[in-house]
Amino acid sequence: MGRLGLAFKAFFQTLTNADFADKVETLALPAPAEPKEEKPTIQPELVGLLALFQREGRLIDFLKEDLGGFGDAQIGAAARSVHEGCRKALEEHISLEPILSESEGASVSVPAGFDPATIRVVGQVAGDPPFQGTLQHHGWKIAEGSGPVSLPKTDQLVVAPAEVEIP
Repeated sequence: MGRLGLAFKAFFQTLTNADFADKVETLALPAPAEPKEEKPTIQPELVGLLALFQREGRLIDFLKEDLGGFGDAQIGAAARSVHEGCRKALEEHISLEPILSESEGASVSVPAGFDPATIRVVGQVAGDPPFQGTLQHHGWKIAEGSGPVSLPKTDQLVVAPAEVEIP
């Protein structure tokens, strides 16, 4: 059957058969739009923080370096330099305090209604809080009243500019 014959058959089926008409109507609808692939947005603050740690401690250089060919003493010396620079940058720009004041290894109670973004309960967790456990890490939060976090402003995705030495 040619297309003209099919068109007549479909026309008369549509007039006399409601189920068929519904199917034809569905076919006549435009195809759903392809979902647009959204690129994740990169927050300028994140770029600024990475730029700060790179500028002060060369953190990204250290993390991207393949350390397989270096001895422990060389890695330790590099880590000390990175640590000093990044710690200085952190202390100058962000005031942090522990979430829990107890020492690591101390017995602590996690109250009912605790904020899971603030305290992560791990191990053999069963039942409802309060939980009793051993503090593995006290956590960190930005100290209240520490003022706004001051980071370098950037509108680009450049964390560290390329560096060219002119002789």
